[in-house]
Amino acid sequence: MYTIFLEAASRLFTVVDVALDFWKGWSDAMDPGVVVLTESEIRGLTNLNTELVDAVEDGFKVLAAGGVSTPPPMMFTVDSDNEVDVKAAWVRSWGILSIKVATGFFENPALGLPSGNSVLLLLDATTGQTRAVLLEGGYLTTLRAAAAGAIAAKWLAPSGAATVGVIGTGQLARWHARALLLDRELDSVLVYGRNPDRANALIDDLKEHTNARIAHSKSVQEVVEASDIVVTCTSAHEILVRSEWVHPGMHITAAGADATGKQELDPEILYRADRVVCDLRAQALTQGECQHVTDPSMSSDGSWLTELGDVVAGMAPGRIKDDEITVCDLTGVGVQDAAIARYVLGKALGTAPVAAIDPGVRRGVIV
Repeated sequence: MYTIFLEAASRLFTVVDVALDFWKGWSDAMDPGVVVLTESEIRGLTNLNTELVDAVEDGFKVLAAGGVSTPPPMMFTVDSDNEVDVKAAWVRSWGILSIKVATGFFENPALGLPSGNSVLLLLDATTGQTRAVLLEGGYLTTLRAAAAGAIAAKWLAPSGAATVGVIGTGQLARWHARALLLDRELDSVLVYGRNPDRANALIDDLKEHTNARIAHSKSVQEVVEASDIVVTCTSAHEILVRSEWVHPGMHITAAGADATGKQELDPEILYRADRVVCDLRAQALTQGECQHVTDPSMSSDGSWLTELGDVVAGMAPGRIKDDEITVCDLTGVGVQDAAIARYVLGKALGTAPVAAIDPGVRRGVIV
């Protein structure tokens, strides 16, 4: 028995040695300045807060100034219902390239897994060398999406908005709702979701972040008609929000449609809106709610759209009057990933946010 134990222990230590040799060889093969952060480490460095929102807003300002190159996203489906999405950005003034691979496997919650997952890379724009690998698991992707929603509401929502409506009950809805609570005193938050258990879980979460009344509405119509700000966060491929429910003075952030065929809003809402804003015109026209616009009076080049970066940079107006109807069509832009990755890397290096990536700032691999 003792001999068998020794043989098993010897094999175990051999496996461990091989694994350690592999890790050492892999990490040595990477540039010694590479920072690798796991999702748990990233969560320890940052949460949704106004500083993070400001960092993402800075990204939109750089985008508006023409300092960002963003190639079209690469998207494909897996088994018809699941998604893989690759987005990138070159932010010249920051000296960085960002590349993110994100997945959406929407049956995962039934398996006890999150529906979204992603990894975010930062590269030096001068040398092309990898400087950071953020194994963020979808956490930063959701935070930067929620930050964009907060920015949109900051510039487009009516002053004195008292009621927020949230359509959807997943992580995207959770963080968008939290973002709207950062700097806003509300009377009530209305939540609609098809699954009552998930809706109640979201309500319980939000109660920890606001003193506002939070209720589970029985229909999308009830949410829209009673709200000053509505955020839609579903993976729907059909109309959820009807134009006849939308009232003057309302702002809608449409965050769910980010791929061809997705849709949450009646296109008539876009025709009626006093102002339609998007994160990136080219993406909104092909992947956002704007892809469903067929009115011949609205040009196909999207000249009727205003980009969010232009609004935050003061190059275009946000909301002008309280009785306007405004819509923001968010599809997710590579510069948001670059901005939040830069912010987190700065936190890790103790220099948040870093102006550029200095390969000599940090030696070694953080895991």
